[in-house]
Amino acid sequence: MGPQGRKESRLKKVIEPVISLFDDGKCLRVIAELLSTVEEKVSIDLEKTVVAISATDTGSGKKFKKCIALPFEVDWEKRSSRMVSWILP
Repeated sequence: MGPQGRKESRLKKVIEPVISLFDDGKCLRVIAELLSTVEEKVSIDLEKTVVAISATDTGSGKKFKKCIALPFEVDWEKRSSRMVSWILP
């Protein structure tokens, strides 16, 4: 039991990550801040004009999820992705 005798929820809160979109006329870049995740725990799905990004934190088990509506359809065959990790002081 938690504080004041209440039962603690076993459901993990789903966190909506910070997303940045950049369109340079040739490609659309989607940057998601997924703290403490590894590439194997990240999923990117595309359904016509909606990109769904989900991930699980490797340490705490926190879940991240965000769906982004795009202004146009994306050619999934031309996609690329990469995971970049930065540790800021």
